[in-house]
Amino acid sequence: MEMKTNKVTRDTIFNFTTKTTIRKWGNSQGIRLSKEVLSQMNLKEDDTVGINIYDGKMTIEKINKPKYLNLQERLEAFYNKPIDEIYVESTQEVDVGDPVGNEQW
Repeated sequence: MEMKTNKVTRDTIFNFTTKTTIRKWGNSQGIRLSKEVLSQMNLKEDDTVGINIYDGKMTIEKINKPKYLNLQERLEAFYNKPIDEIYVESTQEVDVGDPVGNEQW
C-alpha cells in the first residue's frame, strides 16, 4: 500500500472558512476578526483594508499603503514622473491687489 503525503508550498492556496456575528458598535454595526483570521491575512491593528461587494458577496483585502519619505516621493508617485519632469504652471508670486474686506496679513 502506497502512502501519499501532501507537501505545502508557497503557491498552495488555502481555503479558510469561519463564522462571526455582526454586533452593535456605537451607532454602527461591526464584525470582529479572530486572531486566526488576522494571522491568515497578515493583518494587524490600524492596517487599512478594502471592502468589495459584488453580486451579494463581500470580500475584504489588505491594502498596502505606499510609504513616502517626503513630498518629492509623493509627487513623483502621483504623477508617475521624476520631479524635474512635472509641469509647474508658475513659480513666481502673484500680486492679487490690496485687501478688500477685513483680511489680515
